[in-house]
Amino acid sequence: MAGIAYSYLRFSTHEQAAGDSRRRQSAMAEKYAADHNLRLDLALSFRDLGVSAYRGKNSKEGALRAFLEAIEHNLVPPNSYLLVESLDRLSRDRIISAQALFMQIIQAGINIVTLTDQRCYSLKSLNENPLELIISLVSMMRANEESEMKSRRIRASFDVRRSQLSEKPWSSRCPGWLRLDKAAGKFEVVEDRADVVREIYRDVLAGVGHQTIVRGLNERQIPLFGHGNQRGHIWQKSLIRHFLRTPTVLGTLVPFSSEYIDGVKRMRPQAPVENYYPAIVVKSDWDQVQARRTAWCEQHHNEGPKTGRANLLAGLARCPFCDRRMVFLGGGKPNWRYYMCRLADSGVGCSDHWVRYPGIEDALTIDIDDVISSCPKPALGSEARTEMLGQIRSRLHVLRRRRASIASEYKQVRQSSRPVIEAQNAVDAEVRQLLADRKRLRIDRPKWLDVTLTKRLEKLRQVAKALQVDRMELHSILVTLFAKVVVDWEHEQLTFHWKHGGTSSVRVLMRPLREVANRRRADRPRYKPGEAAPRLPVAVR
Repeated sequence: MAGIAYSYLRFSTHEQAAGDSRRRQSAMAEKYAADHNLRLDLALSFRDLGVSAYRGKNSKEGALRAFLEAIEHNLVPPNSYLLVESLDRLSRDRIISAQALFMQIIQAGINIVTLTDQRCYSLKSLNENPLELIISLVSMMRANEESEMKSRRIRASFDVRRSQLSEKPWSSRCPGWLRLDKAAGKFEVVEDRADVVREIYRDVLAGVGHQTIVRGLNERQIPLFGHGNQRGHIWQKSLIRHFLRTPTVLGTLVPFSSEYIDGVKRMRPQAPVENYYPAIVVKSDWDQVQARRTAWCEQHHNEGPKTGRANLLAGLARCPFCDRRMVFLGGGKPNWRYYMCRLADSGVGCSDHWVRYPGIEDALTIDIDDVISSCPKPALGSEARTEMLGQIRSRLHVLRRRRASIASEYKQVRQSSRPVIEAQNAVDAEVRQLLADRKRLRIDRPKWLDVTLTKRLEKLRQVAKALQVDRMELHSILVTLFAKVVVDWEHEQLTFHWKHGGTSSVRVLMRPLREVANRRRADRPRYKPGEAAPRLPVAVR
């Protein structure tokens, strides 16, 4: 029986996809499999397109990680072949990490073939000829040195460009209120957008709150500007805060450099470059705003470490009408905490009812048993999967015996053999289908098996019912269990969408409130539940 080969294709940048890298590596793998009588398994081919191996990203979260998991799940049989162009496709990490990855694959009984030099590394070949291990180490050391050299060259190039920032722009990327005049090589101010930023500073100095500023901008249909796709297509407080703390309004650029510490990428600010951009805000206004921000942070202890999480459903709570996130409105007292739809909070649609939060928190702590008991079981649990795999195994045994019997009959039949051939083709087709079903069952392992889900629910019960609730840990458990939680205040229930599949509901006492006594709120536009204002225009760069 022909051996099974799996191809692993990787290149570091997406620009290489437009070149010959993908075709070259695929063609080399197909040719090697044909020349050595190997069956190239295209269903389990692994590709990391535009993923670097310098920091081991491909082996931690890329397609190579999927290949390692396939080995652990016995999807890749022993004595199979992993076809790579060269060892630097597997890893360009430091030698210890690269060697550990190399030996992990070899010790699992997988043969690694480097297509460039047609060398095959296996457990047997390394034991019989230790020189091959030295060759692999040298190859991996060379790959790491090449990447290290490229990194140093790029870093040196960036250092030179940073030293010339006062003479010419780094790139055309700039704040939304500026535009690069490529002919003159200078940035110019887009006055209508700069006026919006100046207005924000004037309102803040006049004592207007961030939320009031956001509502005013949204109601006046002020176009958005900046980079990205403008998440939500509405003005939000996070954007206002960004305008108030970025030194680019004074014309100052703060360049950053990246460095890796214990495998984690860190961004380090460099020396600021004055007058890189045209200033649009007066220095005295900037200083007053920063002084107010500093005083507010000191008063409310906002700069200290976070010791807890006030909103247990942060990032999970959804509006029952428009499916937008619910905004958490906190007050000075525990009972003055509410949920509101983000659209309504920004003044651009949906219901403006305030939903009381304390009852929701009680359901997640005191009454957590009701939430746990409502949890649906996985659609395909471990027992059902084991039963299905057992049935496939038994059926494959019967079909293989039948195929052997048909083969013996085929040799004895001297007349027309068409019925025998048709029977053999039918058996082969059913075997292929069963093998595909078995592979799917093994690969598509549910994230929430019965045992894992039971342990997580038990952990949830322990944390929620502790005398001193660890709110950060409780929130992290809820995030791993739920995809979202719909705060259906109209029917007074929480609808949980579980990550393992299925939904469940729990009754919760929550009274929607709305206050219109404030005249500034009474004359604002009202929207029906689920209704949204037209999207704000986005200024073209």
